[in-house]
Formats: sequence, structure tokens, C-alpha cells
Amino acid sequence: MKYLQNLLSQIALVNKKNNEILEATGGRFNMFGICGVNHYENTHSAILAELLNPKGSHSLKSQFLTAFLETIGKEFTLPDFETTNATVYTEYFTDNGRIDILIKDLKGNALIIENKIYAGDQYEQLKRYNAFAKKSFKSYQIYYLTLYGTEASAQSAEEVAYGTISYAETIIQWLDKCIALAVRLPLVRETLVQYSNHLKQLINQDMNSKNQEEIVGILANIENLKAAKVISQNYGETFNFIARKYFSPKIESWTKEKGLDYHYEISEEEYVRFYLTKTEWQGRFWIGFTFERGYYYGICNNLNNHKVSEDNRATLREKLGNFGVEMKSSNWWPCYAYIPNLSIDTWESDIIKSDNFFETCKQRIETLLKAIEGLDL
Repeated sequence: MKYLQNLLSQIALVNKKNNEILEATGGRFNMFGICGVNHYENTHSAILAELLNPKGSHSLKSQFLTAFLETIGKEFTLPDFETTNATVYTEYFTDNGRIDILIKDLKGNALIIENKIYAGDQYEQLKRYNAFAKKSFKSYQIYYLTLYGTEASAQSAEEVAYGTISYAETIIQWLDKCIALAVRLPLVRETLVQYSNHLKQLINQDMNSKNQEEIVGILANIENLKAAKVISQNYGETFNFIARKYFSPKIESWTKEKGLDYHYEISEEEYVRFYLTKTEWQGRFWIGFTFERGYYYGICNNLNNHKVSEDNRATLREKLGNFGVEMKSSNWWPCYAYIPNLSIDTWESDIIKSDNFFETCKQRIETLLKAIEGLDL
């Protein structure tokens, strides 16, 4: 216990220093975060495509695209790809689906980038893009971009040759090169710095490098390392304790008044999720809030593979739009939206110190209930 308390004190001190630096330098200010860019793949795709575009407004022509291919390195296998006159598209429509980012040159070469922040794969998604590319280009390469370089699902990518790239490494490293290239263009450079910092927040790499090294040095002590392991093993259970003690009693009492059953689960990784059901919804769908891979909520298909029809999904989104709520859709989540600007700090303050998060959840649930009303899902 002594080692645990000592370790927590040391880490808290370093973290306090890092927060003081951010406060003093304005490091918390970030327009990408303020505008809610966080988890929207389409917005990130638009940003990346503009930077990769030789005709983009950044004024550096093909330099960013060349730097991107250099960052990918030996995994890029189109040696005669011509960056100078390349054309870049987002949401490129094909009979096989919409491609997030398509880059093609005048020689018949193409790069296809499927951008995934938190959304899951669509049915045979990479297979369909691969089929399109085979009939459309002389040579091509498919990349699957995720936060940490995870692979596509088997049903999406079976027998498809593709490369994995990540925001955590590939994009961050590439942005560093772009920042250096834009050194004489202050507006471009500072925008790139802000975007890079925003991505680092998403992947939990936004700590000052000197402070990060200090934390690693503290953890390198064998007793501290053992203590850190104990903390890690109890991390999820801590969120379980917080949610059950401060949040669950409030939401459970309120949902009973609405005729809803409240269910709570703790993730094996971190954060928590809860969902609401009614007798008439059983086996079909539920209203869910999840805090495991990002922070989002919506109407989710149940576990027996029942799927809300595309027509009903469209009607749901339209009704929600009339209530001023914009939601996205996927096979698993007929309608969902991300909860912006919610970090571990705001999670703690909203649940423990105030009723803000509880009231926000109530409002979101009320809106979803209005949207569901009258629909045979």
C-alpha cells in the first residue's frame, strides 16, 4: 500500500506540472476539439484529403503527399506513383460503396484509404473496394487507417491485400514532417500543430515529452512498476465503483418512472456502458450509452442479429433531425452520436460533483423515446 500511495503521489505531481504548462502556454486551446471533430471519420477524412491534395489550399503542392508516402515507407509498393498531378477524392462513390479517401495519378495508379476512428466495418467493405479497384486501376494499394493500426474484420477483408496504418504513428509522424515543410507558412503550420495536438489527445499522447519521460523514469523503479500493475488491474473496477455509487442510483430511479429497465456493464478494458430496454423491445433493440471506445449513445440492435431496416433507420434520423439532433447510422447502431468534449476529467466532475451528466443523459433519452414513438422497429 505504501508503494501505491507513493507512486500515485509522484505521478500526480508530474501530471500537475504538465497541466500547469498547458495552462501557461494555452496548450488546452484547440479549435478541432472545440468544433467537435473528435470521432467523426468524414471530418478527419476531409482534413487528411485536403493536406494530401497537390491542389490543396495549403500552397505546398505535392510535398505533403510525398511526405505521406515516405512515412509509409517500404510498405508502399507503387514505385511509379506520380504525386505531382495526383487527384484526391473523399466519399468517392462507386457501385461497390463509398471510399473514404481515393488518390489516383495519371498513370492508372491509386491509393484507397478506409478511415476508421470508432465505427465498425460494413459488410465485406474492403472486399468491395478491392473488387472496384481491380477493374478500375492498373495498380493500386488499400490502406486501413485506425487510431492504433488495428486490422480489419475477417468478413470485411478476407483474401484482400491491404496495409494497416495508424493515427498514433503514421499520421502523427507524417504531420511532424508537414509541420517542418510548412515552417514558412505560419497559418498552415499552426493549423497542423493544432490538428496534431488534437490527435494526440484522442490517443492519449498529449503529455509534454519531458514530463512523459519523467513518468517513465518513475515507473522504471521495480517496486513502482509492481504498484503500477496493481493500479492497472483495478482501473476498470474503479470506474465500476464510481458509476455504481454516484450515477446508477439516479438513472435507475428515473428510468423506472419511464417504464424502462436499466442495465449496467463494466468493460474489461476501461470505462462503462449502460443500456435501457422495454418489454416490447426485447430481442430487437435498446438505447445505449457506451464509454469504452469513445463516448457515444444511441439506439443499438440487440444481440440476436435483429437489424432495424434501412427505411426505419432513415426515418429515425429524420425525426431526430426535426428535434435538432444529428445522428449517424451503422449496421450495429441504427442511429448514434458522439458525446463531445467528454474526457476522464469531465467524466469524474460531471458524475461525482454535479448532476450535469445525469441531466444530459435524461435529455438524450427523452429525445430518443420521442423518435422511436410510432415506429415498428
